[in-house]
Amino acid sequence: MAITKIIKVKANVSGCIDYVTKKEKTDQGALITYSYGQKDTIKQNFKSALDVTKKARSSPDTVQAYHLIQSFAKTDNITAEEAHAIGLEMMEKLFEGRYAFVCATHNDKGHLHNHFVVCAAERAMTGRKLHDNLTLLHNLQRTNDELCRAHGLDVIENKKGKGKSYKEWLEDKTNPNGSKKTQLRNLIDEKIRAANDFDDFIEKMKEAGAGISFGTSKKYGRVTKYKLPGAAENDRWNRGYNLGPGYSDDAITRRITNRIHREEEREARRLERAEARKAQRATMSKADKAIDRTKLKINKMIDTSKDEVTSKNIGLEKWKNRQNAMLAEDIKKNLKERFGIDYTQTKSHINSLSADNNRLESKIQSSRKSTETLRLLIESCQIYMDTREVASGYESAKDQEKYYQKHDSALNAHFDAEAFLKRVGVDISVFIVKYKCRLLQTPNAESCRVKM
Repeated sequence: MAITKIIKVKANVSGCIDYVTKKEKTDQGALITYSYGQKDTIKQNFKSALDVTKKARSSPDTVQAYHLIQSFAKTDNITAEEAHAIGLEMMEKLFEGRYAFVCATHNDKGHLHNHFVVCAAERAMTGRKLHDNLTLLHNLQRTNDELCRAHGLDVIENKKGKGKSYKEWLEDKTNPNGSKKTQLRNLIDEKIRAANDFDDFIEKMKEAGAGISFGTSKKYGRVTKYKLPGAAENDRWNRGYNLGPGYSDDAITRRITNRIHREEEREARRLERAEARKAQRATMSKADKAIDRTKLKINKMIDTSKDEVTSKNIGLEKWKNRQNAMLAEDIKKNLKERFGIDYTQTKSHINSLSADNNRLESKIQSSRKSTETLRLLIESCQIYMDTREVASGYESAKDQEKYYQKHDSALNAHFDAEAFLKRVGVDISVFIVKYKCRLLQTPNAESCRVKM
C-alpha cells in the first residue's frame, strides 16, 4: 500500500532538489534518477523552462515546482530498487515526458518512500504550467493505486467516509478474524439480520455474550456501547456511531426495519409468482409442459464446477447443464444477428483486432519518440541561448577552474545542449549570431551581420 501527497514549491527549488538527493538518504546516490539523465543540468533545465513561462504569462505565478511524495507501508514486501522503479513508472504515466523531474527513493526511515521534484513549466518551452488542481490529485491517486495493484501491493479500497487507523488496518490484514472493531461490526451485522426490532437486537447481542452499555451524547442523545464477547473488563467500549455510518442506534433501527420490509416484499412477490405459475401450469397440456421444460430461463451461466452430483440432485444438475447449453446457443445467435460474426469466426476476429491494436501501439511509440526528440531539441536550443553568456565568460575567464566551480550547473547544461545540437545536425553558428544580435540590440540577424 502506498499513499501520496503533493507539496507546492514556491521558492528555493534548488534547495528542494538538494534535500531529496542527499546521498545518506538514497544509498549514496544509487536511488536517484534525473529526468532524461540530466544529473548535472537539472537545475538549469528548471530555470530555463520557468523563465520562458514567466515571460509568457501576464500575471505572476509563484509556484515553481511540485514536491510529490509516495510512501509505501512497512508491510509492503518490496526492495528499494523496486520502489524506485514504481516511482519512475508513475512519473511516465502521469506526465509522459512533458516536465523535467528528479526521482529519489529514501531508505533512511522505517519505510521506503519516493520523493519527486517536478518542474511546474513544460520542457517544450510553451509557456504552459502544471497546476495543482483536483484533476492532478485524482490522477496521482488513481495512477498510484493502479501501479500498486500491478505490483501486487495492497490498495485502500472504499475510501469514502471515515478511514481506518493504521493500527486497525494492520490488524485486519494480519488477523484472520480482523481487528476488534471489524469483529464487532460482523457480530452486529449478524444480529441485525435476525432481529425483529432494536430491543430484540440488543437481547440477541447479550445472548451472544457481547457487552452492552448505554450512555448519552450531545449530538446523538442516548447511545449504545458495545464490547466483544469475552472482552476483558478493562477493554475499551465502542460507541455504535464510532464503528461507522451504519452502526448508530437510529441506523441499526432503520436497517432492521428496511430488512423486514424487503423480506415481506420478496415473499409477497414469490407467492404471486408461484400462484401465477400454478394457474399457467393448470391450463397446459402434457405437450406444452414438455416444451416449457426446455425453454431458456436463465440470463447468465450457472457455475456447476463445484457441485457434487448425488442421486437427490441429479435432476437439478441436468437442468443446469441444459440451461447453460441453451444460453450458449443464444449467445451465438446474438453474435450473428447483431455483429454478423459466427461463433467459429470469433477467435480469428479477436486476433485481427489484436493485430490492429499492436500496429496502433507501434505507431504511438514511434510518435512518442518523435515528440521526445522535438522536446529535447526545443529544450536544448533554449538552454543553449540562456547559458551562452555564462559560456562566453568561461572562455575569457583568467581562472577557468574557479569560474567553473561558480557556474558549474549552467556550464554543464550549455555544453550538453551544444553536444546534442551538433549531434542532430543543428548549425550552432546561427545561435551565436542570434546571441550577438541580442547583445547589440539589433532587430534581426541580417542587420547584426552588417554591424559585425
